[in-house]
Amino acid sequence: MPLHFSKDGYTFRSDPQGLVIEPGSRPIVLGRLELNHLGLSPKDDYQIPHGAREGSSTPIDRIVTALAEAIRRCHGTEDAWMAQDLHRAMVLVGGLDEATAQSILDQEGV
Repeated sequence: MPLHFSKDGYTFRSDPQGLVIEPGSRPIVLGRLELNHLGLSPKDDYQIPHGAREGSSTPIDRIVTALAEAIRRCHGTEDAWMAQDLHRAMVLVGGLDEATAQSILDQEGV
């Protein structure tokens, strides 16, 4: 289904073959709502889960829940580096799909 949108003198047309932006003389920024007008659904590269989902017992959910609890126990400036590293671990673990996480755990015998 072809879509058409105009903003600040630009014309945006999308169809199954691609997206055309005209005239293109200077940079322009489209927000989420404007991208939705073109049929595009922006998604975050990753979302950090902050706890296990209700009734879920997957390895990723359990690990992220444990990391979140460990972050809550970090207090003061002396633990700031640890909280930052735990947050990084949450990002890494939360970005794994279940099959990859289970494969890694199986290889490590955990």
